[in-house]
Amino acid sequence: MKRLSLLFMSLVVIAVLSGCASRKVVIIQTDGPAPPAKSPGQVMAAQKHVDNGLKQLNKGHYKQAAEQFHLAIQKDPNNWEAHYYLGLTYQRWKRYNESMDYFRLAIDLNPRDKVWVSKVRLHIGITFESQGRYRDAEREYQMSMSLNPNNREASERWERISKKAKYKEQERYQKDKHDHDNDDDPDHEEERG
Repeated sequence: MKRLSLLFMSLVVIAVLSGCASRKVVIIQTDGPAPPAKSPGQVMAAQKHVDNGLKQLNKGHYKQAAEQFHLAIQKDPNNWEAHYYLGLTYQRWKRYNESMDYFRLAIDLNPRDKVWVSKVRLHIGITFESQGRYRDAEREYQMSMSLNPNNREASERWERISKKAKYKEQERYQKDKHDHDNDDDPDHEEERG
């Protein structure tokens, strides 16, 4: 009887242990597919394309620079520098919507580095300013300064753009006031009629 109970206990222990060992591990996906694994060769090739792209960008060869940065991103989709410099290329090329997309991706890929994000926010502000979106530019410069108080360019641009935004607002107010005043003037009606 002792042998039978010992055998039974042994079988229970084996069954429990084998049941634990055969459990499947379930991984829950949260934000999307996991980034592809990078081999050292891919990382080096991507960096070579970034370096070549920078040479082209500094020469003002935007098409060639963009091609190099795209190749870098193909080799290493998580290369935040390639995304940033592609955004900078499109900004200088005056392809502002595309530049914004790559600047935002660069932030998404390296969000914890405040100095880095400050630099990218500065360039988002420059892009908005180039489009005449002064309030948006002002907001980006403020964000850039809050992330890195030592970012002098953001501070200088913020001061300048704040004045420009206020001037534009006053100009708009004066125009609206003038239009409204003319609506009430009967002599002005005769001039139009």
